[in-house]
Amino acid sequence: MDIRFVDVTVGNVWSSPEKPRDLDAPSLFRPADIKEWLSRLDGDEKGRIDLVGRLETQVLYGEPVWIVGERNGWAEIRVPEQYSHKDESGYPGWIPLEQLTFHPDYHQAWQTEPLAYVTVPFTRLRLEGSESEQSLGFMSKLPWLGEVDGEAIVLTPRGTVGRLPAEDITVARTLPTAGGEVRVATAKRFLGLPYLWGGTSAYGFDCSGLMYRVFESAGIRIPRDAGDQARFGKRVTKEELRPGDLVFFAYNEGKGEIHHVGMYVGEGNFLHSPRTGHPVRIDRLSEENYAREFCLARRYQGNETF
Repeated sequence: MDIRFVDVTVGNVWSSPEKPRDLDAPSLFRPADIKEWLSRLDGDEKGRIDLVGRLETQVLYGEPVWIVGERNGWAEIRVPEQYSHKDESGYPGWIPLEQLTFHPDYHQAWQTEPLAYVTVPFTRLRLEGSESEQSLGFMSKLPWLGEVDGEAIVLTPRGTVGRLPAEDITVARTLPTAGGEVRVATAKRFLGLPYLWGGTSAYGFDCSGLMYRVFESAGIRIPRDAGDQARFGKRVTKEELRPGDLVFFAYNEGKGEIHHVGMYVGEGNFLHSPRTGHPVRIDRLSEENYAREFCLARRYQGNETF
């Protein structure tokens, strides 16, 4: 397998090269116009709903992927940072080849240098020697080279130098583990954000994508999908719930396949990204539908092995 790095703000990972529709075109090039793509989705009655079975997950600028095959300008990839039972080497899917790049300096720096983690919903990356800027979202991360005049100096996937507002990042090789209250506060920053099937970025999350990124920001690695997230961590009862724990819901009145996940925020409430047309919000576990489908809860505290 050959390693490459994501060279667009958000890269959509599809189930096959045939799955994108005409209205998905703005997301398929470099640069990817995610705002225009979302606008097109919202202008189509089934734009977001029909992403089910098409969009698998998303990757962020600078993140690594493994290429396991190529076809007609597409790369078959595995996302090593997103654990999935589907493939032991990482979440599987397809992405346009032009949205990936490789530079030996970046590859080396990614392995050895501290990383600048974006900790705000969005910030701006300014490339040195250019007037162009690029939007970067929550949990994008790039090798950190230093700080000058309140700006973080970072290395980009193409081996060029860029600058980010230092106040928008946290510098660490690995982010320190944060407790449940911190995770809750982070998740609340996305209240009102529209649901996006397959979403793992601040442009839109699905239920497990939101949990994945919030836990990542707290220095805790969890799997990508709800079903996998429910397999690890410490199982706790509803009575033992603490803020920051994950709560899971399943079909067949909680006895079937797990289909949803949220984060307990205290006092019988949980935060989640429900479904298309319903943005990130807080609901009560005692509400009829959720009480009926609640199946288990998990507590992740770091250092999990998958």
